[in-house]
Amino acid sequence: MSDVPMLKYVVLGPGDLDDLMTLLAKHYFSRENTYMSVGVTSATRRDEEDIKQCLESGVSVGSREQTTGRLVGVALSYIITSNSSWYTDEAKCSTQAEVTMARILNTTKSRVDLFQDPTVKQVLYMDIFCVHPDYGRQGVCKKLVQKCHDLGEERECQMAAGVMTSLYSQKLCSDLGYEDCATFHLNTVKETLLDLSTLNTTKFKIMTKYLSTKYKFTYK
Repeated sequence: MSDVPMLKYVVLGPGDLDDLMTLLAKHYFSRENTYMSVGVTSATRRDEEDIKQCLESGVSVGSREQTTGRLVGVALSYIITSNSSWYTDEAKCSTQAEVTMARILNTTKSRVDLFQDPTVKQVLYMDIFCVHPDYGRQGVCKKLVQKCHDLGEERECQMAAGVMTSLYSQKLCSDLGYEDCATFHLNTVKETLLDLSTLNTTKFKIMTKYLSTKYKFTYK
């Protein structure tokens, strides 16, 4: 382990877009279950808009090698409120594959009202996790997510939430204290583009975590 470069953790901003897209192009879009299910292997126009929103939010975190500055891990998030939507706008999708992905995610999200608890005014939406394979199984992603939580709590978010689409992200969030709020089974989707044969799970989960012990609510 001594030959593994030391990492520094930084808040990401718009200036990190190029490095971020390079990392995601190589190690995220071709491996993420939503994209794999419809045969998409690269960023869409809608993805680029969402990623820019994350970078502008001030609550996304990256890990860079201290010696080279190479970006090797990210946890992208942004803040939503009861007055803003976390649903994907199908009108902004330019291909049928994008529409299919949007419908799957929106159907999953519809299972839970994040603001059912009246004490929740702001939610830290966890959008994308990605770590370079060189740094896999070293706790990098866990630390990135925890740092996003810290930033979210500083911004007065009461809860963190996300649609977890892989066994890895589901286990990671479970280990961090997230709770399962709803599960959506992809094998119930009647979309001609959908191919489930290459996925590591067909269960997408909405998972949530209160960011402070003073908040607690049980979903009904």
